[in-house]
Amino acid sequence: MRLIENWFSERYSDNLQLSFRIKDQLLSIKTDYQRIDLFDTYDFGKLLSIDGTVQLTEKDEYVYHEMITMVPYYFNSMPSNVLVIGGGDGGAARRLLDLGIKKITNVEIDGNVVEVSKKYFPDIASSFKSPDVKLIVGDGIKFIKESKEKFDRIIIDSTDPVGPAEGLFSGDFYKDIKSHLKDDGIVVTQSGSPSYQPSALAMANKGMSEVFKNVKTYLAFIPTYPSGLWSFTMASPSEMKLRDGPVKNGKYFNSDVLAGSFYLPEFVKNILR
Repeated sequence: MRLIENWFSERYSDNLQLSFRIKDQLLSIKTDYQRIDLFDTYDFGKLLSIDGTVQLTEKDEYVYHEMITMVPYYFNSMPSNVLVIGGGDGGAARRLLDLGIKKITNVEIDGNVVEVSKKYFPDIASSFKSPDVKLIVGDGIKFIKESKEKFDRIIIDSTDPVGPAEGLFSGDFYKDIKSHLKDDGIVVTQSGSPSYQPSALAMANKGMSEVFKNVKTYLAFIPTYPSGLWSFTMASPSEMKLRDGPVKNGKYFNSDVLAGSFYLPEFVKNILR
């Protein structure tokens, strides 16, 4: 007798998808903002999907979370006050705590993401137990408009630029972001796959370039994201310079990655042009 195999597939285009063989589907809920699914996979452990796209897996989440936090950390002056917009899984906040940041504000629009992460990814979401992390369940765009606080770093840890995250890639949003950055502060966002989502990268670069004089794009390899090649875009009112001193290693991040991630393939440069 042949056993029935179960698979979860993220479709990248009409002709291509990535499939994960799963042991079980642990959760499927429809929130006010999006659909959240959770799978137990054979090769990557638990996998969190939002609206059919992979957000994180137990096996490789560290790459994304290290790269969106540790790269901007080592530029300009030492940060002490950081805002995370999105990041409801707690992974970005956890990496910031590892770096010694003592004041972290995390604004996540969908409280269901937080609760699912606390239950199924307790190690990642453990950051929300820290007294150094202030968790706000609310709209990041509204928070930025209403807040009077200035931050050293603003990390936009969002889903792709559709649905509730679409406004997080606009020029108007980056104008509001700029007013909340200190003089040499840095904003960083995930900006999609250059191979399969070039419009997301172009949108982030264009939106930031309209507001900031200094914009940089860097890359990382994340196996479970479309094509494996993933981009991040960061910007600052001031010139961005690496600080002198030692660099702390992560599981993926080190001083070589910090330098090499800014060397871009020509097709990526063409997207940015």
